[in-house]
Amino acid sequence: MRNSLYIVIGPLLLLSGCKNLSKPNDAEIKSVIDQYLASHGPSCTWLGQPFPVNVTKAQLSRNEGVALQMTTLEKAGLVQSLETVNRTQNPLGGVTEQDVRRYEPASAGKPYLRQVRAVLTESAGFCYGTKSVDSLSELSDSPSPHPDISMQVTYTYKIADLAPWARRPDVQNEFGDIRTAVTGISRTAETIGLQLTDKGWKVADQ
Repeated sequence: MRNSLYIVIGPLLLLSGCKNLSKPNDAEIKSVIDQYLASHGPSCTWLGQPFPVNVTKAQLSRNEGVALQMTTLEKAGLVQSLETVNRTQNPLGGVTEQDVRRYEPASAGKPYLRQVRAVLTESAGFCYGTKSVDSLSELSDSPSPHPDISMQVTYTYKIADLAPWARRPDVQNEFGDIRTAVTGISRTAETIGLQLTDKGWKVADQ
């Protein structure tokens, strides 16, 4: 009786193991990658400093760097500005005053605004959309130097919720990361590794 029981259970376990180790279909792959991309949030362009952003008259006259960034964002409706005096405390005593144009997020820009803090730095940015899989172009087994990756997937992406201001030529000219992301929609191939775990497929730790 015991031997016959092994004969019945053995093939079932083998079939179960084969099923778990089978490659996912395209819909499953897209779902796994989409969940990963969504968990990392939207794509953003970062300014390298927090708001308010003060731009001096000298910077405005050169119309480059942060001055050009701010004027471009103001034309796009994301920020607003006013002329004011910036007062800073002098380490040796007294207060230093400087005429500046001060930029703050506009009402239309606040839904896209992000501000992050690190130990020594703080930066504001504007997010323009979240990537998701557009099409799968290549599936391949993982190369041997990557034991934690069961499969490599090459795909193109789309940004269904792309912010209207990110389509503007002046914004794309000034913010190269936005231009690269937008022009890469349905064109640029990205590669990601998938890992088979006891809970199913997931994107391997990058």
